[in-house]
Amino acid sequence: MRLLIGLFAFLLMSLPIGGDAIASPDGKRVIVLATSNTNPYIGAWTATFTKFATQAGMKVTNLSANYDAAVQSQQIDDAISQKFDLIVLCYVNDQAIVPALTRAKAAGIPVVLYATPMKKEQEDLWTAYIGTENSELGRLAGENMVKGLAAEGKTKARVVAVTGLAQQINVMARMAAFKTVLAQHPGIELVDTEDGKWNTAVTEKITGELLVRFNAQGGVDGIFDMADNQATGSINAVKSAGLKLGVTNNGIVIVASNCMKDGIVHIKSGEQYGTATQIPTEEAEVAAKKVAAYFNGEALKKYEIIPVYGITKENVDQFAVGCSY
Repeated sequence: MRLLIGLFAFLLMSLPIGGDAIASPDGKRVIVLATSNTNPYIGAWTATFTKFATQAGMKVTNLSANYDAAVQSQQIDDAISQKFDLIVLCYVNDQAIVPALTRAKAAGIPVVLYATPMKKEQEDLWTAYIGTENSELGRLAGENMVKGLAAEGKTKARVVAVTGLAQQINVMARMAAFKTVLAQHPGIELVDTEDGKWNTAVTEKITGELLVRFNAQGGVDGIFDMADNQATGSINAVKSAGLKLGVTNNGIVIVASNCMKDGIVHIKSGEQYGTATQIPTEEAEVAAKKVAAYFNGEALKKYEIIPVYGITKENVDQFAVGCSY
């Protein structure tokens, strides 16, 4: 009898206890909420994450809010009611999303942010941010702008910026770092900043208006477009205005801060001076693997930062494949 009792106790001790001991990404339901999948960067990110997460055994649902904060909040509420295991989020508005994230936290659903983190005081609402350091992207854009202007022999210059969605923390961080770099060069003045909403057509329209506005003051010497698709919009506007592009023609210097195929083409042609390596396919693959590891019982760091690098004509071939998503 004692032998049977001992054997039974041993078997009980051998059984997995709690969810952690049998943790696995297999069958976990993950919802990926995007600002807009029509944005080239976001679309590539969500598609890549879905691919690698699915390969790891997760069941992925991907929804786009089309930059509507109310729609995105409802999507989170739906994810809570449907009891998803994890939410992967690129938010539209960091303030508007707080109530929904508070409800997700109360429901015990972890949230992983991508593309942009949130404010320090909101850290308790999400589990991890997996992506690049946006202040580094802004710094690289600023340094590329200074170098591009210097290549033209310009120590005095008027610069404008056409940003992504102005209310986003990543946009603010990039602009703050960009301004810090320019502040070290008093002759280079940031004369205007406009919200281009990550959109090519919107950026082209804004750039055309800026070129007209500053024409009487001697024109614009440099344009910081936050993404390469926006740089395409500015390049089109400059050409339509009959103005020159590139540092070899005493033209307007254009820089961006996350790379796309258009940017690689324009850097090679000399129409765009530089960009940086915020590569969505790379980031999303890392994110999917980190989430799989999380479901396997590994802890996520609050900030899982992916290094970034500046790109100019000198090293463009090194990053051409990764940036041509």
